[in-house]
Amino acid sequence: MFAGQVAGRGVVSIDHDGGLRTTYQPLALTVTAGDQVYRGQMLGTLAAGHPGCPEPACLHFGVRRGEEYVDPLALIGEPSEIRLKPWEGD
Repeated sequence: MFAGQVAGRGVVSIDHDGGLRTTYQPLALTVTAGDQVYRGQMLGTLAAGHPGCPEPACLHFGVRRGEEYVDPLALIGEPSEIRLKPWEGD
């Protein structure tokens, strides 16, 4: 498990069974690198006021399987397509 600063933002990356890695940012961290973490454990609090988010605070949540990025919503029961802009269609 990685926990630290990347480009001035608090980041946590967790390696899971099956080759998955989840990453969460920007956080004010409550864990440190190498900690054993558990499902439901608080990793930190959401840091507000970073560039690139239209809201006062937003969570960036990513998932990789090996070196390939996968849709994180598909893993938590909300299958979707990864899109860069709104899609209008049937």
